[in-house]
Amino acid sequence: MGKKYFLLFLLICIVAASQIGCFELNKKTIRVGTNIWPGYETLHLAKHLGFIPNNIKLIELMSATDVMEAFRLNRLEVAALTMDEAMTLVAEGIDLSVFLVMDVSNGGDKLIARADIIKLPDLKGKTIAYEQTALGALMLHEVMHASELNIEDVTLVHLKINQQLEAFANGSVDALITFEPVATQLLQFNGEVIFDSSHIPNTIVDVLVARKDTLRNHRNLIKILVNGQSKALSAIADSRTMSLEIMSKRMGLTAEQLNIAMRGIHYPSIIENQTLLKSNSDLYDTVERLNAILFNANIIDRPVDPNLFFDDTFVKP
Repeated sequence: MGKKYFLLFLLICIVAASQIGCFELNKKTIRVGTNIWPGYETLHLAKHLGFIPNNIKLIELMSATDVMEAFRLNRLEVAALTMDEAMTLVAEGIDLSVFLVMDVSNGGDKLIARADIIKLPDLKGKTIAYEQTALGALMLHEVMHASELNIEDVTLVHLKINQQLEAFANGSVDALITFEPVATQLLQFNGEVIFDSSHIPNTIVDVLVARKDTLRNHRNLIKILVNGQSKALSAIADSRTMSLEIMSKRMGLTAEQLNIAMRGIHYPSIIENQTLLKSNSDLYDTVERLNAILFNANIIDRPVDPNLFFDDTFVKP
């Protein structure tokens, strides 16, 4: 009898260990944080189409500020950020890498002003609202440079992206540094675009980042995420009308409005990413340029080494 009970006990242990192992496997998830922006919407399209499994959680936050804070607090394994925002986190001491370039803004980031503000020098004495992230500071720097105005010539107000529409509608600000889809919504209140990221090509780049230990510990899930993005881009190329319908509903735009907004955004393929993320690519030059801008704006206190910043492992065949 003793031997029989021992064998039964051993069988129970084996079954329990197997169940625990399966439970731990199912518990292995990564959380991917984004804010609302057409350049990130492809991830949600990938989720909708079944290219991204349930153990990769897409978490949409209200602003880039919120995404950065959640990443700092380890509430996200992956964050979708502009490259300058990612550089800010590196300068703070967070050991992260860029493993995918999501998009390059070529008009998607804008300065929108009241209709009576026709050209950039007209901003003198006016109130400009922007989000106090590295991206907001970068756009402000470029606007001031192009307008030949100084910071002292304008009044600055900090507004997160989700606060901007109301502020412009009630007339509490004269101009906004913003991006899609809010930019399109602002135009409905007689706003006018007087500067956009097409004037600063290859400067505003959106990327996916993760801590280096996350990339080591979740290699398979990171690869699935990258492949999901690639499949979403293929879906847009093959079935643009269907894809726009799916994405526009989440963004609060019509399909046609989103189609227009996406014209100001370039979505690099996996093959393009292989070139962008390899050593000494054009992105390395962009990092060096951003180092100077962010340092002079007191956003970072030390330069970011591009050789330690990019990881092309997950875009390789």
